[in-house]
Amino acid sequence: MADISKTAADVRALPHAVVERYDAGGSLNAGDTVYLASDGDVEQADASAAATTYAIGIVIADSDGSTSFVAGDRVDVVTFGRVAGFSGMTPGDVLYQSDTAGALADAAGTTSHKVGKARSATVFFVNPDLTEA
Repeated sequence: MADISKTAADVRALPHAVVERYDAGGSLNAGDTVYLASDGDVEQADASAAATTYAIGIVIADSDGSTSFVAGDRVDVVTFGRVAGFSGMTPGDVLYQSDTAGALADAAGTTSHKVGKARSATVFFVNPDLTEA
């Protein structure tokens, strides 16, 4: 399983993507996959921990160009739709939550869940599978 590369400054929602605003529950970067914590904050998703494996979306760069966020910051998260700023993806490949916190992977791990599909080498379509196995 290999993690997908991203350029934080280029991670942005494309037209018609669903973008929701959340409070960051910890340190986050544009391009990170996030899960919804029990307190309503978003934190880095991580397939190696059962409680954090269900990514709800991808953090995008702020309108002022900020790509790094700390706990308490408001962050924009694409929960459905196209996001640019990735590289090296194969169009049509399903991508999963990685065992690396905040990362997408090109293959499922033991507790990985689908986060979406690559639309091109640089564009990812967020469509998370939030169902229990």
